[in-house]
Amino acid sequence: MRGHEAWRRTLAVKERFLEGGDPDLLPPEDCGVRREIVLSWRRSLLSGVDAAATDLPRDEAAVPPERLVRAARPVMDRLEAEIAGSRVWAFLADGECRLVRHVVGDPSLVPQLEARGVFPGAWFAEDVVGTNGLGTAVEQRRPFIVAGSEHFRAYESEATTAGAPVRDPATGRLVGLLNINCRYESTNGLLLPLVTELAREIEARLRAGASADERALLEEVVRASKRSPQPVAGLGEELFIANPATLTLLDGADYEPLRRWAREVSASGRERTSRLRLGSGLVVSARCRPLSGSAAVVSLTPMTATHPPSPWQRLLDQVERARATRLPVLLRGERGTGKTVLSRRLHETGPLTVVDAAVDPLPPALDEGTVVLRHLDALPPERAAPVAARLESARARLVATASEREPGDGLRALLERFPVVLDVPPLRERMSDLPALVNEIIAELRPGTPRPRCTPDALAALAESRWPGNLRQLRQVVATALTRSLSCDITVDDLPGDHGRPRRLTKLERAERHALLTALRDASWDREAAARDLGISRATIYRKLKRFGIRPPQG
Repeated sequence: MRGHEAWRRTLAVKERFLEGGDPDLLPPEDCGVRREIVLSWRRSLLSGVDAAATDLPRDEAAVPPERLVRAARPVMDRLEAEIAGSRVWAFLADGECRLVRHVVGDPSLVPQLEARGVFPGAWFAEDVVGTNGLGTAVEQRRPFIVAGSEHFRAYESEATTAGAPVRDPATGRLVGLLNINCRYESTNGLLLPLVTELAREIEARLRAGASADERALLEEVVRASKRSPQPVAGLGEELFIANPATLTLLDGADYEPLRRWAREVSASGRERTSRLRLGSGLVVSARCRPLSGSAAVVSLTPMTATHPPSPWQRLLDQVERARATRLPVLLRGERGTGKTVLSRRLHETGPLTVVDAAVDPLPPALDEGTVVLRHLDALPPERAAPVAARLESARARLVATASEREPGDGLRALLERFPVVLDVPPLRERMSDLPALVNEIIAELRPGTPRPRCTPDALAALAESRWPGNLRQLRQVVATALTRSLSCDITVDDLPGDHGRPRRLTKLERAERHALLTALRDASWDREAAARDLGISRATIYRKLKRFGIRPPQG
């Protein structure tokens, strides 16, 4: 990781990878660069990060999380005193990798950092600035160090950055990150243990600083979840604690409306049951029981599920309407979103011809059927005018695909010959479709019976990913998981790379694991007897053993 030769070797590998321009053409395993770094470069490339950029995008509207700032203040103050006079600097970021506070050892570094844009709200997410100690620690879900030319952007290649996640002790959720940075030549093996220890200290202060109301809230949610499997959530001023049933039921758009309603009920001081339509369109019967302060426990019962059409369903409806018009259609979106597959839905009769406009010539005749021109925005400029002339006289149905990047002047005129433009959403914007997509991929890869399933925990892990490679990347992950699976079902342990990385168990999960271990010990590790005692099936207990990493004692 250290030394001038290692720096140059890593840089050469990265430059060859970037020059190739193909995210799927990875450097070989024995290239001398850590695989985690290579995969991070791939994610950065798929996310469209510019390796030559020097600026830091900034979210000026970001509001610093008060609990994190309060818990980290003594740690950051002490760190500032300890690094005084050295060419070391440190960042505290929120859970979205946005800068909250920074401390600097050598005052001469301040103008350089500010010239780069190191101000509150500066964004260090991997899909924004590429491989770095903050963003890549989030993707790895663990403390992580990025040294010198391992950084994706050339601007950071003279530095070493080490980051560690900070998780809420009550919920296990990521609430922030701590990052320590130095010049590459000063890289020290103690950097990662130091930032990890400081992050754990912030977590300890979060735990100690939790109010009596927050602790009571957590206990109430755990108690209610033991009584009933129904969705239960605890809401405080800055806390949202939910059992697995709630996380399965609610969409991201549902949390804030539910929080506003619970805050209103808490202010009244009286228990209330109401019929609510949440942000996603889901209708629930919600019972709110106020606790002391602003905390409340909410129990949810789903009623009629009136979710609006997903972005993908709306797009399919638009495709159907476009097919009826017979006008030329341009499908625009990120790489791997399924534009070519979608284009086949516009075909009706006659031959279907698919060509890569960037490298292949047009077919001799454009008189019948459907012609799909892939990568039309990558057409060499000198071919734009001849292709436009051919399309002008075409009688076949015309469909083209293009990325979202702004085309040059010559290509803009060509793309404008397609009057119907449909934007294909990236996978990260259609998480509600994820279970169906995974099932479709499994059915395609394993058409026989019994057909494997993807467990809820594995689906939850997949839903946490950013998916810069979109559907193409999802298919690769599912295919790999099917190959690795030792049973019929895909579990978290079968997911490749970062997707299946173990996470810290929530309090509810720790309680579940404890109950499982107790039953197994009482039954002398007879799994069938333990399953009967717990009231679950034998298949369920085997899945839980694998999920929690529990192995019977040997001998």
